[in-house]
Amino acid sequence: MSEHTFMEEDFAGRIDLRMWKGVAKFALRHKRYLIPLAIVALITAACDTSFALIVRKVIDSVQAGDRQAIVNYAFVFLGVVLTLCVCIWLFINLAGKSSTGISHDIREAAFERLQSLEFAYFDERPVGWLMARLTSDCQRLSGILSWGLLDVTWGLSLMLGIAIVLFYLNWQLALIVFSVMPLLGWISVRFQRAILKSSRRIRKINSQITAGYNEGIMAVRTTKTLVRERQNLDEFQVQTAEMYAASVRNAIQSSLYWPLVVVMGALGTGLALWFGGVWTMRGAMTLGTLIAFMTYTTQFFDPIHHLARILTELQGAQAAAERVVGLLDTEPKIKDSPEVQAAIARHGASTPAEGRAIDGGPDRIDTIEFRNVTFAYKPEQPVLIDFNLKVDAGQTIALVGPTGGGKSTIVSLLCRFYEPTAGEILLSGTDYRKRSLLWLQSNLGIVLQQPHLFSGTVRENIRYGKLAASDEQIEWAARLVNAHEFIMAMDKGYDSEVGQGGNRLSVGQKQLVSFARAVLADPQIFVMDEATSSIDTETEKMIQHGVDTVLADRTSFVIAHRLSTIRSADRILFVDQGRVVEQGTHHDLILQRGRYFELYSNQFTHEAEEHLLGATQTDE
Repeated sequence: MSEHTFMEEDFAGRIDLRMWKGVAKFALRHKRYLIPLAIVALITAACDTSFALIVRKVIDSVQAGDRQAIVNYAFVFLGVVLTLCVCIWLFINLAGKSSTGISHDIREAAFERLQSLEFAYFDERPVGWLMARLTSDCQRLSGILSWGLLDVTWGLSLMLGIAIVLFYLNWQLALIVFSVMPLLGWISVRFQRAILKSSRRIRKINSQITAGYNEGIMAVRTTKTLVRERQNLDEFQVQTAEMYAASVRNAIQSSLYWPLVVVMGALGTGLALWFGGVWTMRGAMTLGTLIAFMTYTTQFFDPIHHLARILTELQGAQAAAERVVGLLDTEPKIKDSPEVQAAIARHGASTPAEGRAIDGGPDRIDTIEFRNVTFAYKPEQPVLIDFNLKVDAGQTIALVGPTGGGKSTIVSLLCRFYEPTAGEILLSGTDYRKRSLLWLQSNLGIVLQQPHLFSGTVRENIRYGKLAASDEQIEWAARLVNAHEFIMAMDKGYDSEVGQGGNRLSVGQKQLVSFARAVLADPQIFVMDEATSSIDTETEKMIQHGVDTVLADRTSFVIAHRLSTIRSADRILFVDQGRVVEQGTHHDLILQRGRYFELYSNQFTHEAEEHLLGATQTDE
């Protein structure tokens, strides 16, 4: 689990207002809620400020014996209370709507960004690491942008209103009360820096723990098979212990900060009580003014308590913002060129269903050429070195060789999941980096060794290949790859649920569905990456006939584990250490008696032994 920790960003700076400007754009989309929310906060602050003034007038009226004034102020007090009730209802309503909307927009933007990023981004980051950004981090940001805005607007408005009233009532006493503010400010700065640091640490470990959860769930079968439950638990406990320590440290810092704010508020109130009491006894202040002053002094520090809480939450939200904005600001390394983007803007975005070229290039792919292609996942470890290959339309190219030789890298470069480190890949004589990504990948049909099915029905999974396909076209594709028979044997036929990840189907059945999906897309280029290596021989025979039909008029690249499936290929390339060691037809390579012949002979002998053993067991 710990191998991913090096990827976690470390942020050490103070709160970055520029980063919050990037986050604020999501809040501005919901101005219809936030502007009324701010107005409601101002009205609420005005109501809170007016209570002590009303009390002051009532006390002074009592001392003066003015009963009518007391009745009048009672009605005013009732009106303020009713107004406050309406404002609180609006608080909850508007803040809830804005929070939900902001959370929706941030998650949608983050998911859209993930969809546009290249494969290398996902190769380097575990799923749980990304899930933490799309869930807890987004949730924290939406909360601070709505409820936090409400509290800050209310708190600052109330403090400003109280400050004005205090100076109006007695400016000398107001200065005495505010004398504690510099000390309070210094304490706040010191504690908020420490809280921000521990909050960042919590968010970092939380991402690692989420990644650990995902890894533990996804690999549960391997874990149980290898009896690694105890070791996995020990590794996970190390992370949770770090999370516990960081959370306790953050809680202690917050618990120390709040009492200090309360003490500063009590000190200011005590000073007001001391000096105000003396002046009242001397007749320099009325009793109503003293009580109002005391009420305001206590009330002044209440929003400070709330703002301190918001500031504490802001520290945690800052850590979340850094991670979410970091994701949103990540630019795809593989994307359309500026010229292609301009063409798309002029003509409108093409869809995979249309698969039309709008970048000035031809629709048909007549030739595919790898010209002096070098590629390295890491600069010091090249996987392909000066690789050259030219393929005409309709040809089938088989790639064989030892694990790690570069076979999958070749097809990944062809699909533009990665791009060459050096050299170029030409489609009909044009560098494919000058063509639209959408056009290229909508003309690809890919079947992987481990097929992935989405939750839903068999029909829906096949239709992913062509969303506008009719039921008849779906059935045609299933029949072509010999999947129709097993589908119809299921309880609901094509409407049967496949389960999450297709867990209700066997590996062979999932592979048949993925073949049908790829066939339905009617691609110009067909890629099979060891597509039959994980299925039984009987299922392979079912697929092979359909595959031969599918590949007849298409350019195809086949990475083969079982060499018996590629004997009819137009060209077989034996790839090792990033270079083509041998190439030719199956017949030519057998006659050469080189590495392909050795590999084929060993596999043929092994398969013959398995067949003989199976026949013997059957006779017994």
